[in-house]
Amino acid sequence: MEEIFLILVGIAWALGTPLIAIMALVRTSGLRRQNERLAADLAVLRREVAASRAQPLPPPALATPLEDTPVDAAVPPPPAPPFMPEPGPDPEASSKTEPDAIVIGADLPVAATTAAPPVGPPILESVRAGWEQRLGARAFLWVGAITLALAAIFLVRYSIEEGYLSPEVRVILTALFGFALIAGAERIRPRDDRVSQALAAAGVAALYGSLLSAVALYGMISKVAAGGGAAALTAFAITLSLRYGIFVAGLAFVGGFLSPAIIGSEQPNTPVLFGYLLAIAAGTLTVIRVRGWWMLGWGVLAGSALWTVIWMLADPEQPELHWVGLFLVALAGLFVWASWRRILERENPPRDVLALVWASLAVTGGLLVLAIAQDSGQQTTGWLALAAHGVGTLAFARWTPRFQFVGGLAPALSLAALALWWWTAGGVPAHWDVDRFGWLATCFGGLYAAAAFALLWNAPRPGFWAALSVSAALSHFLFAWYVLRGTSPGVPWGLISIGLAVPFFVGAERLTRWRETMPGGTEALGFLAAGVTFFIGTAIPLELNREWITVAYAVELAAVAAIAAQLGLVALRRLCWPLLVIVVVRFVVNPEILKYPIGLTPIFNWMLWGYGISVAALVVALRFLRPTGDVRLVRSVEAAAALLVFVLLTLEVRSVFQPTTMMTLGASFMERAFYVLVWGAFALAALWKTRLDGDVVALWAWRLSSAPAVAVVLFLQVLVASPVVQPADVGRLPILNGLLLAYAVPAALAVLARRWVADVEPDRRLVMVVGGVASILAFAYVSFEVRHFFDPGFERLGFEARGLELYAYSIAWLLFGVALLALGFLRKAAALRHAGMALVCIVVAKVFLIDMAGLQGLLRVFSFLGLGAALIGLGYAYRRLGFDSK
Repeated sequence: MEEIFLILVGIAWALGTPLIAIMALVRTSGLRRQNERLAADLAVLRREVAASRAQPLPPPALATPLEDTPVDAAVPPPPAPPFMPEPGPDPEASSKTEPDAIVIGADLPVAATTAAPPVGPPILESVRAGWEQRLGARAFLWVGAITLALAAIFLVRYSIEEGYLSPEVRVILTALFGFALIAGAERIRPRDDRVSQALAAAGVAALYGSLLSAVALYGMISKVAAGGGAAALTAFAITLSLRYGIFVAGLAFVGGFLSPAIIGSEQPNTPVLFGYLLAIAAGTLTVIRVRGWWMLGWGVLAGSALWTVIWMLADPEQPELHWVGLFLVALAGLFVWASWRRILERENPPRDVLALVWASLAVTGGLLVLAIAQDSGQQTTGWLALAAHGVGTLAFARWTPRFQFVGGLAPALSLAALALWWWTAGGVPAHWDVDRFGWLATCFGGLYAAAAFALLWNAPRPGFWAALSVSAALSHFLFAWYVLRGTSPGVPWGLISIGLAVPFFVGAERLTRWRETMPGGTEALGFLAAGVTFFIGTAIPLELNREWITVAYAVELAAVAAIAAQLGLVALRRLCWPLLVIVVVRFVVNPEILKYPIGLTPIFNWMLWGYGISVAALVVALRFLRPTGDVRLVRSVEAAAALLVFVLLTLEVRSVFQPTTMMTLGASFMERAFYVLVWGAFALAALWKTRLDGDVVALWAWRLSSAPAVAVVLFLQVLVASPVVQPADVGRLPILNGLLLAYAVPAALAVLARRWVADVEPDRRLVMVVGGVASILAFAYVSFEVRHFFDPGFERLGFEARGLELYAYSIAWLLFGVALLALGFLRKAAALRHAGMALVCIVVAKVFLIDMAGLQGLLRVFSFLGLGAALIGLGYAYRRLGFDSK
């Protein structure tokens, strides 16, 4: 029985395929000739229309003026002829010559006629298909096709239940039913194309049902014969789809990819499986190339990826990785081949085709990476397949300008494979080969760098290939250093980095001879020169310590800015953005900075050199960036430099007070005081620069740096963590102690800022806020100095005071209020007068509410006596200066 089935399949394949191909060829040739005739006729019509438009129109005829004719002189109309019955047809008259037609008005003068405009082809309005057309002409057909396929299935089931037919006869009848449907489709195709498509699809479904039931249900044929039959049937269905449409092709694709899962195999055979899948993919992609059914391409990609994943899960050992690697590389090539003609089109960019090609290259490369990682990088064939995939991707990107950026997939996939291999091994050298890793990283980085450099010559965008060459070499080198720095301590990484700069220097030198004659050569020269500086700059931190890496990035930014400015390269100047982001992130939000060995010398430590050199590099970069007119980049670099200076000042204060435990949370009273001082000084310097030249970056530096200074000094130093609340060692000397630095100096900075802020800030309320901060700090300083005089160590917590100390607060506050009033009078500042008056009122309330009960004897007398004298003097001063009510 197996031989009969194979004979039927062979006959169907041998006869059906050539016949269909011949009929399709004849039909196609006829349509091609008809299309050529229509194109020729259309060209003739276009030439005639163009010629008619080019001829000038004759001038319009001038109307002859009519003479005034009296009404009674008008010519009367001729009398109507009498009614005569129409004679019947005369047989003799047919042989006579017909008389000449009488033309009415033939004796009138002929008027000039105007040429009629050419009549264009009639416009055919498209008939919109309504629900009735969709339901009756389309849905009914496909429902009918599905019904026919189900009828075949039900017929087989009925014969099984009743026992009428043997299994062999059932399978043969189902196959004959499928061929009959296909024959009916061919017979009805000239009359109705959609009906023929539905019948052909039902026939293909019946053939697949016959084959799969013969294998899965009855075991009539062996697995090997079933695989060959599935391949032949799929090829037959794919060929048939060229004549009957995308639905038949979809059935062939689905049946072809599902057949291995249904048929199965006693022993998994990797080359047979992936060879079969490659044949199915090749056939489907061939149909896609001819007919343009790009939606089927996504199905081919999904099915191939699914089978690859199933193979990896079913056989974790992967003894035959080379077959899978060959399949994935060939599949990527098939996708490129299938879409090559559409890719080369200059007009109407095929976005669906572009997305399909991008996805096919990325998915096949990603599957290779996963297979290598699961294999633990042991089989060399897997790495060779990845290299072949990468080289093919680079070649494809070079000769198709639309896909030039796909070239970045090659180094990205090799880095992903190396990283995934190292990560799955847990970074333990015992689980992976260190030397093998180093050689692979070197080979892949060198391969892609050399290939990209070779492809830049006469390329549409040489700058892209130069940048790809530099990035491929640099990324693989840095990743190898990161992985191997702990396992290979004797490797001279700095010398290797300088050695890698040499070929790029030689390439840049060679490119200088050709950049004038090669379009885009200047851009490529800029990227190669930047690569030289990258490798030289990278050698510095590799030979020193890791904390110098960020300094190297800052130096690279200055070098890139200089090269871009000298060569006028906008694309190279854009490279400053990622470098700037790296510098800011690593120097501002990197907590590892607090763990760096800064040294024992205060101030003059690593932070001063690291941050100082980086800030100097940013200043140098600004020198080259300002003439370019790139305002956004210039302001960003200025803001980064200001931010690094702010962080440097903060870390220097931290290193002075916590030299060995910079990661410790919390700060002492004097440490917070120095934070306020350096932040306030920084804000004041930014305010001065803003007042000088109106710099926007300096304005925001003043705003953002003054805010934390004010918050710390008011909220922590004055309220929450003052020496009265938390004991603090400020020194024993009066006046010259820590209170002077914590309150008096910040108050002086606030007073100076108040004088300048009016020239910078449009909102006048900020002047009052800054003045209020200065007054609060001065008041706090006076109060805490009184407390320090009576309690130098701030051993007594709380605000309790008695006797002379209580009286001293009244005297100090009163004198401070009077001083504010006097300063307000002299400077004609209402805010100062109001603050002094409020403080005097506070003293009055204190004397009557607290001093009256807390003081005894002469202290009470002096308190009221001094307050009264002061109030009378203030009243007299107000009257003399014209503030009395009139």
